[in-house]
Amino acid sequence: MQLKVFQAPTVILKSGVYTKKITLGTLAHHVFIYRLYDKWKLDYRAFCTGSIVSDDRVLTSAHCFYTNRKRLKRSLDKIRVVGGILHTIAQQPLSHDVQQWRNPKHVYTQRFYRFPAYNLAVVEVNKKWELNQFVNKIPYSLKNYNFDGVCMGVLLKTTKSWSIDKSLFTVDLKVHNQRSCERQLLRSCWQYYCTEFDGALAATEAEGGGLVCFGTGDPAEDEKKGVLVGVTSLINRNLPSLHVRTGIFHKWVTDTSSTLKFHTNILVICIMFSQ
Repeated sequence: MQLKVFQAPTVILKSGVYTKKITLGTLAHHVFIYRLYDKWKLDYRAFCTGSIVSDDRVLTSAHCFYTNRKRLKRSLDKIRVVGGILHTIAQQPLSHDVQQWRNPKHVYTQRFYRFPAYNLAVVEVNKKWELNQFVNKIPYSLKNYNFDGVCMGVLLKTTKSWSIDKSLFTVDLKVHNQRSCERQLLRSCWQYYCTEFDGALAATEAEGGGLVCFGTGDPAEDEKKGVLVGVTSLINRNLPSLHVRTGIFHKWVTDTSSTLKFHTNILVICIMFSQ
């Protein structure tokens, strides 16, 4: 299959800073994906991140949920997807003005998923997001552009030496030339954006996070929010990290849930007629 790749202008980082601790509402599309790790205290700990792309769907990494044999790593009923939160350790409140806690209803993965290839997952949550200034969706790229410039990724780090809780930061990520990336990693990188600076991304909780760019020329880009161009798939130390291109798989991200539901309806209708 020959992919159509568009040349785009040099992208820029809107914040213009190297790292920046964010406040609620700065990355309204960002969610943490938590697992229950202390059932007595009811403490949840983030193991991945994601981006809200529709009223009830989150785009993240399939590797967060599945092995290469497509077996669930952990039960979905012990997982929570949370928007409007900035820390990796949390307790589910009975009610909250900002935080929105959701249960994953279903996780859709790509047919040929083998980490890190085809490493996208769409998580359907059990209740629609209440979109506001703190929790909102972000547009994802329509076109498969080759970028040259700096984009924005997410960074997780502790602010106190004695704490295991990590806070959410943004970080500048230089987009690496694809050919140079392939020479360093000794693998094909047509599915990915490679980012040059990744030492700060070493925290595994950053997997599934969004690579957001501004000034791309993509029709889907929002002037204030930018556009989601990639999902963090493989985090390397001292080597380029890989972010799956959303532009290549835009149709899959958009259609996957509705397509599967349509097939389910057909199955139900067939059963009814057979009876």
